[in-house]
Amino acid sequence: MNSAVKLALAGAMSLASVSGVALAQTTAPMVDTTATTGSTTTMSAEGVSIVRLDSLDNDENRQEHTRLLQLANSSESMTEAQALISSDAAVAAALQTESVQAANVFHVEDAANGGKIIYVK
Repeated sequence: MNSAVKLALAGAMSLASVSGVALAQTTAPMVDTTATTGSTTTMSAEGVSIVRLDSLDNDENRQEHTRLLQLANSSESMTEAQALISSDAAVAAALQTESVQAANVFHVEDAANGGKIIYVK
């Protein structure tokens, strides 16, 4: 009788672990929605993202805000950003579409998708 109970218990435990894996595979994946619901970024049709510096001024993005604030105060960064805007028609068009003055752009980065990330004061 003792071995029958052990066999039944082992079967129940193995069935529970297999069904748990199947349940985990059928549930909806967890998605980070902070970038889409926080409205910190505006995405243009040309693959250009515009990020406003003040939108990063919170506890979650403190390090990024500090880094970008230093770039915003750098004349070298401003000069590079202005040169890129004048040489890239897609970036200039995205700024115009979003009513962003080119003089407020202080940094431009290449995005992982091949687009540009434009940081604005």
